[in-house]
Amino acid sequence: MVVRDLLPCEVMVLDRLASREQHVELFERYGPLLTAHQREVLALYLRDDWSLAEIAARQQTSRAAVHDLIRRTVATLEDLEQKLGLLAQRAQLEREVRALRGRLDQLERLVAGV
Repeated sequence: MVVRDLLPCEVMVLDRLASREQHVELFERYGPLLTAHQREVLALYLRDDWSLAEIAARQQTSRAAVHDLIRRTVATLEDLEQKLGLLAQRAQLEREVRALRGRLDQLERLVAGV
């Protein structure tokens, strides 16, 4: 299936899933740089998949306050990635390793054929 074959609502769901995965990766990498409160709320939201209402009830605050905290915290994580680029660097290293493994496979086949 190609993205162009999907309905608009299906593309939005895929975008949200990809975005959520990206947020989880950012949280795993930069989470220690957040406050304890930010880490707790984001862990409930991203890792434990709690709803905003559930988090608000636990935090004894409003759903809107939880939404705002999550939005600001994710923006902080994205800013950290933009400045430090640790996830981008890891992705680049993984691409380079795959390329080197491919080249090694080619060389092994070449040597085996000699």
